[in-house]
Amino acid sequence: MEDTRARWDRAFLEAVDFDTWGQVEEATEGYQRLQVAASAEYVENILMLDMHRRDGIGKLAAVLKLRIQELQAGRDKSAVGLKSMKLLKPFMKDIIVSDTNFPLRNIDTEAILEIDPIEDTLVHQDEGFGNEDDGYDEPGSAPGGGNAAPGAGPKAGAGTLRGRPGNVKSGDQLLSIFIEKWGFKEGADKFRDPQVVVSVRSKEGEPVEAVQETPVAKGKDKANHNYVFFDNWVHIQTSLNKLGSKCAIFFEFRHYKADKKKRSTKAYCMLEMDEIRSGVVQLEVYKKPAIYTRNKEPALLSVKPFYVHLELQIDTVDG
Repeated sequence: MEDTRARWDRAFLEAVDFDTWGQVEEATEGYQRLQVAASAEYVENILMLDMHRRDGIGKLAAVLKLRIQELQAGRDKSAVGLKSMKLLKPFMKDIIVSDTNFPLRNIDTEAILEIDPIEDTLVHQDEGFGNEDDGYDEPGSAPGGGNAAPGAGPKAGAGTLRGRPGNVKSGDQLLSIFIEKWGFKEGADKFRDPQVVVSVRSKEGEPVEAVQETPVAKGKDKANHNYVFFDNWVHIQTSLNKLGSKCAIFFEFRHYKADKKKRSTKAYCMLEMDEIRSGVVQLEVYKKPAIYTRNKEPALLSVKPFYVHLELQIDTVDG
């Protein structure tokens, strides 16, 4: 946790310095990188923080988003301003590792980040995919192994999927992914409240845009109990032109373990940039935890041929 705190603090101070010197492009870029990381942590709770610390991270993500908008619009005297960013410097020394209070007031995190309210308790549907433990432990400190559902509460099953991205330019290539089904040898009945977490990662393993999560799965095929059906479209928010060749898209299958009272990652798959083309795709399923940096070979979850079934659609924005 201290490593993450120190990394965030350095990134924040560097961005504020650029902001102070009037280097708008560099400041915006620095704020954006930190905003994506903070948003992902707020939604995913990768570090498994309590709600007070998590709330501070969410407010940081919201304020960074507002400051980015101010810089892009070329105005300073509005909702946040450079002065407020400087007031956050002491907070960044204690973020994540202490219960320090966020110093700025009247920050409506959910409204600014455009997400459902996040609560500290899990509420699950009465009917599900069973309550049994799947035999896999939580990956602990591994990235992506959060223990709280994004949007948990009355809308726990709604997911955090976003619509098609705005602010696009002529020539931008937009990727939409239809997640049809995910196969497991032990059968779909083993999983309660299954969802798929979708994240776009850099070669360093960092998220490059806000993490998205599907609603709870629709059900299973009566004729084939090995598949969990989702039938959801996921719209990648960053155009393919801007992602570059070193990024990858990760899909993590998560479900609720009743005996441990937390969510767990069962398995994952990934889609690399050179694999992206319009049409139907079947991806191999790997053992957790997800290797975001792709610096070693992943291990197959099962020798039996069960896959994640996707359909990719690429649309080019007209002028």
